[in-house]
Amino acid sequence: MSFLDRLRPQPRWKHPDPAIRAAAVGELPDDPEHRAIISELAGGDDDVRVRRTAAARVTAVEELVALAGRERDGDLKHELLERLVEIATRAAQTDGDAALALSGIEEQRQLASVARTSPHENVRTAALGRIHDVKALASVARQAADPQTAVEAVARIADVGELTSIALKTEHKEAGIAALERAAEATLPGDMRQLLDSAATRARSKSVSKRARAMIQSLDEAEAARRAALEQWQQRVVSVMARLEALAAAPSSADARRQIGDAESEWRVLAGSAEQPMDDDTNQRFGGLMAQAMAAVERTEREIAERRAEAERQAAIRAVRESICERLEAFRGEDTLDQIEKARAEWEGLPEPGEEAREVEEFRVRFEEACRRARERHQNRERLRQLQSRLAGLAADAERLAGEADFNESAWHSATREWETLRQQADELDQAVDDRYATAGAAVRQREEERRAAAERSLRQHVQRMEQLVERTHKRAGAEDLTLREADRAARELRAAIEAPPPVEPGERHVLVERAEAALAAISPKLHELREMDEWKRFANAAVQEELIARTEALRARYLGAPDAQPAPEDLEKVARQLHEIQERWKQVAEAPRAQAQALWHRYRQAADPIQAKLREFFAHRSEERAANLQRKLALIERAEALADSTDWIKTAEELKKLQAEWQQIGAVPRQDTKATWKRFREACDRFFTRRNADLAQRKEVWSGNLARKEALCARAEELAASREWERAAAEIRRMQADWKTIGPVRRNKSEAIWQRFRAACDTFFERYKRRDEIELEVRQADREGLVAEMEAMASPPGAGAEPPPEGAEVAPEPPARETPGPRPDLLERVRSLRSRWNQTTPVVRQGADPLSARFVTALAAVLAASPEAFRGTELDMDASRQKMEKLCTRVEGFVGEAGAAPANSSKALAEMLREALAANTIGGRAGEEAKWRAMADEVRQAQAAWARLGPVPGEAGRALNERFHRACNRFFEHYRRHVPPGQPHPPARPAGRRPLSRGRSGVRSCNDVSRGQVLQ
Repeated sequence: MSFLDRLRPQPRWKHPDPAIRAAAVGELPDDPEHRAIISELAGGDDDVRVRRTAAARVTAVEELVALAGRERDGDLKHELLERLVEIATRAAQTDGDAALALSGIEEQRQLASVARTSPHENVRTAALGRIHDVKALASVARQAADPQTAVEAVARIADVGELTSIALKTEHKEAGIAALERAAEATLPGDMRQLLDSAATRARSKSVSKRARAMIQSLDEAEAARRAALEQWQQRVVSVMARLEALAAAPSSADARRQIGDAESEWRVLAGSAEQPMDDDTNQRFGGLMAQAMAAVERTEREIAERRAEAERQAAIRAVRESICERLEAFRGEDTLDQIEKARAEWEGLPEPGEEAREVEEFRVRFEEACRRARERHQNRERLRQLQSRLAGLAADAERLAGEADFNESAWHSATREWETLRQQADELDQAVDDRYATAGAAVRQREEERRAAAERSLRQHVQRMEQLVERTHKRAGAEDLTLREADRAARELRAAIEAPPPVEPGERHVLVERAEAALAAISPKLHELREMDEWKRFANAAVQEELIARTEALRARYLGAPDAQPAPEDLEKVARQLHEIQERWKQVAEAPRAQAQALWHRYRQAADPIQAKLREFFAHRSEERAANLQRKLALIERAEALADSTDWIKTAEELKKLQAEWQQIGAVPRQDTKATWKRFREACDRFFTRRNADLAQRKEVWSGNLARKEALCARAEELAASREWERAAAEIRRMQADWKTIGPVRRNKSEAIWQRFRAACDTFFERYKRRDEIELEVRQADREGLVAEMEAMASPPGAGAEPPPEGAEVAPEPPARETPGPRPDLLERVRSLRSRWNQTTPVVRQGADPLSARFVTALAAVLAASPEAFRGTELDMDASRQKMEKLCTRVEGFVGEAGAAPANSSKALAEMLREALAANTIGGRAGEEAKWRAMADEVRQAQAAWARLGPVPGEAGRALNERFHRACNRFFEHYRRHVPPGQPHPPARPAGRRPLSRGRSGVRSCNDVSRGQVLQ
C-alpha cells in the first residue's frame, strides 16, 4: 500500500464498528458496482445486523437463494426464506423467479405454503413434489387454491385418518372425492360403511357427500347381488339334480358319461363354495342320483360294447387278410421266399369271415398275384446285389488309396476305370456307396491342391520372414534401447539367412542376400559397442554386489551374532523387510564379471542363508499362531451363526456384541482366510440384526397404525368437543372411549401425549355437557345480540362509525354534496327476515324487561324512519300502523267508557253497586254480568294481540300512542278486577308458538308486557 493510499479515507461500509457498517449499507447507491458490495456484505459480513440490512436491499432472486443457503443466523435465514416464499407465491408474467425462489426453500411448511397459493402451475407442481410430510400434504389437499394441486396432494397421502379428514373438510370436489376413494380402499370392509356414512352426512363438499352416498349404494347393490347369487346357486343345485334324474331314466345318450362328469364337476364347484355351504341331506341325495345314473349308463354301455365286439371281430379278419396282401406287395428283403411261405400258412390258418363269396374270391386272387410278384423281385435283387457288392469293394479301395501317405496314382486310375464301367450297368445303387466313392475322389483332389498350396505358402513365409528380419535390423540398429541380447540374436539370424536363402528365382534370391548382408553390416558396430558396455556394467555390478554382501553380513552379525540369539518378533520382521530389499537389489545387479560371479554368489549365500533359516522358523511359528487364531474365530463364527436365527432380540443382541468384542481381541489369521472368516462372521451378525430391524420396523408399523387410529379418535373427539348435539355426541364419545381400549399400544414416547390429547378432548366435552343449559342460553343470547347488532347496523347511517382524524393531520376536502340515494330494493326483505328471525328467538331474561328487545325495537324504528318509502303499503308502513294504533286506542277507550260511565264516588255508582249486590242473590243475574265483562276482556286481549303485531311508529307520536293504549288497557283491567271475582280467572288466549308473557294477579297480561314484545309477531 502506498503512502497516498494510507492517507485516503476508508469507506464507512468497511468500518470496524458493525453499527456504522449497517448504517452505511443503507446509504450505498443502487448501481452495479455497489450492488456487488451489498451482495458481498449480505453474505460475508461477520455481524448479523449488517447482513440483515444488506440482505434487505438485495432484490435478485438468485442472490437471495444463495444467501438463504449459507446464512448462519436462524432468524435471518427464516426472513430470507419467507421472502423467497413471497416471491414464489407472487403473481408474475413468467414463473422463472418463482421457480428459482423455490429452489432455495427446504422447510416442509414453506413448501406447503407455496404449493397452496402459488399462481404458477410449474412452481406448484415442483413444490408439491418436494413435500414428504403427511401433515403438510394434507394441508395442501385441504387448502390449495388450485383444485388439481389438491388432487395431486391427495394422490401422495396414504394415511387413512388424513384422507378421511381431507374428504370431510375440503371444498375441492375432485380432491375430496379422491381422498374419499383412497380412504375407502385402505379401510377394512367392516369399517367402510361407517366411513361412508360419516362422509355422506358431515362432508363439507356436496360432491363428496354425493360420492359417499353413491358408494353406499354400491355396497347395497353388492349385498343385493350376493342375495341374487344365492338364489342362482340354489337354482343350479336343482338343475344338476334334475339332469341326473333324467340321465338315470334315459341313459342312451352318446355323451351320458360326459354329462354325468359335467354334473359332478358342477356339483363340486357348488359344494366347494365358501359363501354357500351344502347341507348333508342334499349331498346324500346327490350321491344316490349319481349312483343310479352311473349304473344305468354302465348297463347301456355293456350292451353297446357286445355289439361292437362282434363287428370288430369280423372287421379284424378282413383287416388281417388286407394286411397279408399288403405285406406281400411290400416285400423287398432277401428272405422273400420264406416270407411268402409264412404268409401262405398264415392265410390258410385264418377262419372264414362271415362275408360274401365274391369278396373272399377277390382277396384270394390278390393274394396269389402278390406272391408271384414277390418271387420276381427276389430274383432281380440277387443279380443286382452281386453288382453292388463289387461297386462297394471299389469304393473301399478308393477310400484306402485316398488315405495312404504315399499316394499310388496308377492304382487310383485303374480303380476309377472299373468303377465307371460297372456304374453304367447298375440301375440302382446304394447312395452311401456312391457317396463314399465321391468323397474319396474329392479327398484325392483336395490333397493335391493342399500340397501345392502348402509349398507356395511356406516359400512366401520364408521370404517374408527374411524381409522382416532385414527391416527390423535396420530399424533397431539405431535405437537407443537396443540390448546386447537382441543385437546378438539379430546378427545370428542374418548369418543363417545369408547361408541358406529361400529357393526363389535367382535374381530375387540375390537381392535378398544383398539386403541381408547390408543389415548385418549395419548391426555389427552396434553389437561390438554393446559388448563393451556389458563388460563395464558387469564390472560395476561387482562393486554393488560387494556392498550388498557387506550389508547382509552386517545384518547377520547384528541380529544373529550368537548361535542362541533370539531376536524380538518386531526385529525379525524388520530383518525380513531389509533382506527382501537386498534381494530385490541383487536381482537388479545379478550380472557380474564371469571370473568373479560364482565367488560373489557363494559369499552372499553364506551370509543370507542363516538369516533366511531364522526367518523361516519365525514365520512358521507365526503361522501356527494365526492358525490357532483362525480356530478361535471359527468357533466364534459358529456361535454367531447359531444365534443368527434367534428371536430373543435383547439377550441375543448383547451376546453378539460380546462376540464382536472378543473377535476384536483375537489376533490376525492367515491372510488367505482373513476375508472369508470376516465375511462369515459379519453375515451372521448382519442376518440377526437385519431380522431384528425388520421385526422392529414391523412393530413400528403396527404402532403407527395404532397411532393413526388413535389420532383419528383424537381428531373426532376434538371435533365433538365443540358440538352442541349433546346426547348424540356424548354417546359417540363413550363409544370412542370403548374403542380406545381395544386399540393396541403405540410408541412409548408418544403414548402419554396421545392419551392426554384424547382425554383433554373428552374432558372438554363433558365439562361443557355439565353446563349445557347455560351454554344454550349463552348461544341464544349471542344469536339475539347478533340480530340486534345487525338491525342497529342497518339503522346507522354510512360513515357514522368513522373515527375523527387526529389533531394536526391534514384533512381532505369533503366531496360535493350529492342527493341522498333512494332506499335499496332489498331493504324490505332484509327487515322482514330480521324481524322473523327475531320473533323465532326466545328471551333469556326470566324476570323484568329485556334490554335487547328495547334495543331491537329502537333500531327497527330508526330503519323505518330513515326509509319510509321502502315500507309503504306493507305491514311495516308507519302511517298505516299509526292509523291502526289510533283505532285500537279508540276501541279500548270505548270499553273503558262503558266500564266507568259513572264516577266511583257518585250516588249513581253506589246505586249500581247495590243493584249488582241484589242481582247476585237472583238466579243468573251475577253470571250474566260476569259473562259481559269476560267478553269485553276478550276483546281487549284481541286488541292487545293486534297491537303486538303492528310495526313500530317512531318519534313522539309513537310514544304518545303507546302511553295512551297502555293507560286505556290498565284502566279497563282495573274495572275488570272489581267486577270479576279473583278466584275465577279467565285464561288468556295467546297465539300458537309464542311464549306466555307475564301476568298480573288476575292472569291477564299487563300493558307493559305488550309494549316490550310488540314486535314478536
